[in-house]
Amino acid sequence: MTDSQIWQTIALDLKRAANYHASGNINKANYYLAEAKGLYAGQKLVGKIKRIEQFIKFEGNPEEILLSSSLITTRI
Repeated sequence: MTDSQIWQTIALDLKRAANYHASGNINKANYYLAEAKGLYAGQKLVGKIKRIEQFIKFEGNPEEILLSSSLITTRI
């Protein structure tokens, strides 16, 4: 996969996790958060993504997680 595809997958996983978390399905939310964290760990932060590093959240309330997804999507 290309870097862009990996970032798209991270954003999608974060979006899914936020939605599952908001609907009360914590097990599925944790699954997608773990997948996003794993992909994120192998990525280099360069360019526009580096500027939003401090806003990328893998825990907390669903709104913060969804914001992370949106920020990533707009920068890739």
